[in-house]
Amino acid sequence: MKATEYKSQIRCKDWSLLYSFWQKRRTSGWDKGKALEYSILRAFELEGADVAYPYEVSDSLGVFEQIDGVIYVDNLCIIAESKDYSNYNLDIEPIAKLQVRLLRRPATVIGCVFSSTGFTWPAQTLIETLEPRTILLWDKEDIEYCFKNRCFIKALRKKFRQVVETGNHYYKVSIRL
Repeated sequence: MKATEYKSQIRCKDWSLLYSFWQKRRTSGWDKGKALEYSILRAFELEGADVAYPYEVSDSLGVFEQIDGVIYVDNLCIIAESKDYSNYNLDIEPIAKLQVRLLRRPATVIGCVFSSTGFTWPAQTLIETLEPRTILLWDKEDIEYCFKNRCFIKALRKKFRQVVETGNHYYKVSIRL
């Protein structure tokens, strides 16, 4: 399927259809990982956020970045990175790649990594030491909680506040929101 088809299909989903779709994630006709990418963006969009769906950045030599999406909420601009792994937690590589993408953009842009599982200890350690950019981690429990409660924007605000006040990039909204 093409990006325009993914976008068209996901934008037809309301909260209940979106939650059901996300729970399946291995949906016929959708490439691996696409359901998570598009579902997260659609959830933010349903709550009133402005979003840019996945796209590629290229120059005369070809594509050099694939962006999973951008979310605009309040005065925050977030580059989203979504990883849908079923059997293991996310390691440092996607976080490091997102860090490089953030370095090419204004200092006010932050990142969010959405993982359908969780994060390895090295990934959790790396995230605490990245400078000068902020990347917030969202695991399966956070995503599930936000879908059930329709509160992605509220969770984002809480996660951002926690990273500002305490330096905690992996604040668990599913436990504390």
